[in-house]
Amino acid sequence: MTELRQPSPPWETRALPIGSLSRVLIYLVIVVVFATPYLWIVGSTFKSRQDLFDDLHPVSLQTFLPSDPTLENLVTLFTETNFAQAFLNSVVVAAMSVTFAVTINSMIAFVLAWLKFPGRRLLFIVILATLTIAFEAKLIPLFLTMQQLHIDNTLPSIFLPWITDAFIIFLLRQHFAELPQDLYDAAIIDGCSFFRMYWQVMLPNIVPALVSAGFIKFIFSWDSFIWPSIVITDESKTVITVALAKMFSDEYILWELVFAGSFVATIPVVVIFVFLQRFYVQGFVRSGLK
Repeated sequence: MTELRQPSPPWETRALPIGSLSRVLIYLVIVVVFATPYLWIVGSTFKSRQDLFDDLHPVSLQTFLPSDPTLENLVTLFTETNFAQAFLNSVVVAAMSVTFAVTINSMIAFVLAWLKFPGRRLLFIVILATLTIAFEAKLIPLFLTMQQLHIDNTLPSIFLPWITDAFIIFLLRQHFAELPQDLYDAAIIDGCSFFRMYWQVMLPNIVPALVSAGFIKFIFSWDSFIWPSIVITDESKTVITVALAKMFSDEYILWELVFAGSFVATIPVVVIFVFLQRFYVQGFVRSGLK
C-alpha cells in the first residue's frame, strides 16, 4: 500500500531558495543605502543645531532619531527666510510645466503616431536627435530669447523653454501607436474630427503614459536649479532649489535650515510618487521600454 502524505501544518513555512534569499538580501541592501540618507535628513530636521553636531559622530541610532524633537527649524525656515515664497513659486512652476508639457507633447505624439504625411518619420528622427544636444549648449540662446521676448525674470520664463520634450514625445507616441487600428477606424466612421479623436478617444486610453510623462516633467521642474538661477534675479520669484542653495555662503552654513528645507522639498515628490506609482510603472511597461 502506498503511504498517504500528510499535509503540512498551516504554520509550517517552506525555506526560501538560495536564489530568492540572495535577491531579498540585495534588495534590502539597496533599500538601506538609499533610505539611510533620507532618514538622516528627516531626523535632523527636528534637532537643534547643537544636537545635530553632537549626534553626528559616532554614527548611532541617535544620529537618525532626535532625542529632544523640536519644530524650531521649520518655524524659522518659514518665518525668517523666503522659503515659503520659493516653495509656492516651485509649485506654480511645476504645475504649469506639467500641464503645458503633457498637453502639447501628447498632441505632437498623436500626430506622429496616427496622421500620415510626407516626412513623418524624418521629423520624428529629428525630434529624437535633439536629445543629443547638451543642456549647457542651450542656456545662452534660450536666455537671449527670454530677454528678447521681455519675459526674463518671470515665472513663465522658468518653464516655457522646456515645455516640448523629445523623450516625452517618444514615450507618448509609443503608447498611441500601440492602440488598435479599429479604434481609429471607428472614430473616423463616427465622424470624429482629429482633435475630437485625440481628446475623447485616444487620450483616455493612455492614462498611465500621461501620468508617467507628468511625473517626469514634475521631477525635472521641481529639481531644476541651473536655469532658474540664471533667468531669475528677483528674490520674490526664486524657486525652492535656489532658496536652498542660498543657505550656503562663505561665512556660514545654516545646516539645521538646510536639513529642514531639504525635508520639506522632498514631501511633494514622495507624496505624488506614492499615489501615482502604479500608473508610473504601467506607463513604462506598456511603452516597450522594458
